[in-house]
Amino acid sequence: MAVNIEWVGHACFRIWREGGPVIVTDPFSPTRLGLPAGPAIQGDLAIVSSLDDLAHGDPGLIHGSPEVINALDLVREGRQAEVDGNPLIPLGAAESPLHESGSPKDNALYAFKVEDLWILHLGDLGYGPSPAELSIFEGKCDVLLAIAGQANTLTLEELSSLIDQLRPRWIIPMHYLLWWSSRMRPLGDFLKTRPADPLIHTRSTTVRLSSGPAGWKKPAILVLEASADPRRYQC
Repeated sequence: MAVNIEWVGHACFRIWREGGPVIVTDPFSPTRLGLPAGPAIQGDLAIVSSLDDLAHGDPGLIHGSPEVINALDLVREGRQAEVDGNPLIPLGAAESPLHESGSPKDNALYAFKVEDLWILHLGDLGYGPSPAELSIFEGKCDVLLAIAGQANTLTLEELSSLIDQLRPRWIIPMHYLLWWSSRMRPLGDFLKTRPADPLIHTRSTTVRLSSGPAGWKKPAILVLEASADPRRYQC
């Protein structure tokens, strides 16, 4: 059965299978990203890398009262949580030590399983984890939701090393320069670091993936359009 992945924008995705809950990752505050205030998307469960950064942890983006899992709290408190009947695997991290504010925030990256696919979200990761730290995700990274903007986050060189260790089947770039003023780098900078990887511009906000044979040896980069991007609605 296929898994649907919609990129809302920044580090926020909606992920669901037929008959399953709609999982929202790292919902953001709309006004933080230059969008109208108020709930904007539907979801049943929000997973956030922390609740300390409104660009990564504002469940108010979601209509209603979704269940919220704070991956950083799981790390700090040694607790466990499940997503769609499977364990969520968090790893504590922080923004870059060179953060422009001078006060990098703690957060967590996290992996969860939907159908037969493991999805790893890099949260607001600010540096390259060691191979030993990343080992908890080995075999649990079919889809990598990858920070690609290189501002207050890990460098593109660190990201490439992470990809080579975890060997995902698909890479979906996120957290790069879009419609708001930012120091983040454009997507093209990341793509230049992975010239041998198959590149697919979906021309869509959503992709359907399954666990069947991929047909290539390298991880494929799937470029989605952000459904919240206001430029998509300009005439």
